[in-house]
Amino acid sequence: MTIRIATLIGARRLVFGAITAAVITTASASCKEEGRSDGAAADNGASATPAAAINAEPPKPKKKPSVRPKLDAFRPLLDEAARAEIDSGGLFVDLGTADQHKYTRGSWRTGWGENKQIDGISVVEGSDRRLHLDVLSTAEVAEIAVRARSAVAGQAATVWVDGERQGDIWLKPEWTVMRVPVTAGALAPGRHNVQLTFTKGGTPRAELDWVWLAREAGAEPPVAGVRVLPLRIGDQPKRALIAPTSRTYSFFLQPPAGASLVFDYASDAGVTFRVRAQADGAEPKTLFEGEGGAAWEEAQVDLGGFADQAIRLELVAEGGAGRSGWGEPVIMVPPSDSGKPAVKTALPGQPKNVVVILIDTVRAEVFEAVRPGNQIHTPAFDALAQDSTVFVNAYNNENWTKPSVATTLSGLYPSTHDAKKDESKLSDDVELISERLKQEGFATAGFVANGYVSDKFGFEQGWDMFRNYIRENRKSEAEYVYRDALAWLTEHKQKSADAPYFLYIQTIDPHVTYKVERPYTQQYFEQEYGGPLGPTIDATELQDLSKGKRNGSEADISWLKAVYHGEVTYHDEHMGKFIDQLKTMGALDDTLLVITNDHGEELQDHGKFGHGHTLFDELLRAPLLMRFPGLFPAAGRVGEVVENVDVAPTIIDALGFEPMSSADGSSLLPLVQDKPVQRPYYAVSEFLDGRRAVRVGDWKLMRSSSTWANLYNVSKDFDEDENLIDTAQIARRMCEVHLGEGLATPDKSKRQQDITIRRKFQAGEADIDPVMRKQLEALGYFGE
Repeated sequence: MTIRIATLIGARRLVFGAITAAVITTASASCKEEGRSDGAAADNGASATPAAAINAEPPKPKKKPSVRPKLDAFRPLLDEAARAEIDSGGLFVDLGTADQHKYTRGSWRTGWGENKQIDGISVVEGSDRRLHLDVLSTAEVAEIAVRARSAVAGQAATVWVDGERQGDIWLKPEWTVMRVPVTAGALAPGRHNVQLTFTKGGTPRAELDWVWLAREAGAEPPVAGVRVLPLRIGDQPKRALIAPTSRTYSFFLQPPAGASLVFDYASDAGVTFRVRAQADGAEPKTLFEGEGGAAWEEAQVDLGGFADQAIRLELVAEGGAGRSGWGEPVIMVPPSDSGKPAVKTALPGQPKNVVVILIDTVRAEVFEAVRPGNQIHTPAFDALAQDSTVFVNAYNNENWTKPSVATTLSGLYPSTHDAKKDESKLSDDVELISERLKQEGFATAGFVANGYVSDKFGFEQGWDMFRNYIRENRKSEAEYVYRDALAWLTEHKQKSADAPYFLYIQTIDPHVTYKVERPYTQQYFEQEYGGPLGPTIDATELQDLSKGKRNGSEADISWLKAVYHGEVTYHDEHMGKFIDQLKTMGALDDTLLVITNDHGEELQDHGKFGHGHTLFDELLRAPLLMRFPGLFPAAGRVGEVVENVDVAPTIIDALGFEPMSSADGSSLLPLVQDKPVQRPYYAVSEFLDGRRAVRVGDWKLMRSSSTWANLYNVSKDFDEDENLIDTAQIARRMCEVHLGEGLATPDKSKRQQDITIRRKFQAGEADIDPVMRKQLEALGYFGE
């Protein structure tokens, strides 16, 4: 396993090129102004000993009672300070800290390389001479200022805005602020790409501290530093977003219905505090204005007018330099409208056993619980949904089987476990949940009907019994897979009734080849079909339809969908029989049941058939259901966005075990049980190396590593028909902020710690012999 670590706490320099061992000494003035933790004393209103300030005896209650006890904390903004954009005379990009991620797509193919921590400074390795920053300007920019240095003699860089050259900077060995005038209108309000291209190589090429999009040419640049500190105003210390000089913090978020922003504000320098909010297509609206005094005052701002809209929420402090700040700002909601899942905590208890059913290639929308009124016949799943908790906005993290299943079983994002290509083989160092549960004393069995999830590709880890129907040339239809799984379970309970078990079942209906008996298709296509597709539809026919080699008539496409949906109904029937047998055996009472998919299927939704082509929701949505009465309430519906990377961590948590040591994902139990959680929950999905998608709130952004991007409001546009990429700039920026964070810090437990820890396993390469290749080709892989 290859481990790469990048700690951003205290890091102040970003290096472009190879590793440097330079030691950075920050100017004492910086420390005095903003309390930088690099050895100098802080004089920003915080106590010299922060712990003393925090533990100081609080003053007597003020005359006005606080509104906080009456509301539920929904999103404490101090916990996500790194997500905020800072404007101080212009947008200020603090490189070398977590601030950079929202501008560099988390270093994903923007030329910044991979962050590391070397000798106390943040560095970047990379061979790309281009550095990209994605920004959303709010006002005209006069010049771009860069603080940088380079040990490469004669090193220079050209500054570009949206592909237009603005000027050159020449880097010196010492830290220097360099300025480039910007062509009038080049950085007008709106979205832009700022790029630096370096002329020479070197080790490293350059070190960058910050980039400032200044509105006034020649203005004194702001000082970089920490954002959250204990701030003493008068007799009372509070944790605060500090504003030692005029400064705006901009958060991109989607407030729920009934939300309010509650905060304290104070200043010893006569600073004016304003709260502004702006939604796409509207002007900024001032919601609050007040003069800060020498004691903390509490304020509450109603955000109800922006409910369920993507907004830029601005906390503006304007005035002189001094002790000023926003004390403990929190998005709060009434208890009755908390935005939390509409479920109640059930009776306590823990499952003894686990059964996971993964339905290969089933579209989430075929189930009533995900998309009501869909007219697809799935009575077994529908009955279970009434007895379970369903996550109605669940997402897969890849669009085809191998990387997606590896994520579900390991709790690692595809870019972490690295098993993303046809020939990739999971590293032995990747811990699968089967291995973990076997170590905990579980009997483990896997029944899998997809050739990619096999010993050939590293999946046969931690199983007492493992059967791959494709590899063994066994009948792979659902009735046979469930029959064998039930036989194993029956034998296990006869031999060792008290031993816990983990049973994993991956069926392959409705994956191609589509083939099902007429009674299953008749409810979707009543008349007889006499077209060219026939009763069996194989992978070659899907590929020909996708590539335009075969033109499908309206009747042909209707028949194709009928056969697919017939497969769905066939599978549901046999899954239902399996569940009924578990109930008869009493095997469901003490068992956590999880049902999901690995991806969906394209049925001409966006011009394609099959899967593995796009990042649209017909491929990424997951029908995630969890059933155990002690933990997951019956008829529970969780609307927050979740991911299948969280499945394994949730199972481990439900069983009461310590978390998986290397998992990126996190347990969903706190969300279900109405406990405090870090919001927003969002989903990041991958497609090989060149495309990424993120779902945040109602919005979903898909983009390539170059210029292609699509944006959809999927709560209103389930089918993703209306691309709003050019009109919803604030919603796009909200998605970009979270995409950058998610890509830079896959480990969810570290995302709000201003720290980046990236584990990356090295996948092996499987020898795909002719027999295996033929088996996989029959499933539609290796197509032209």
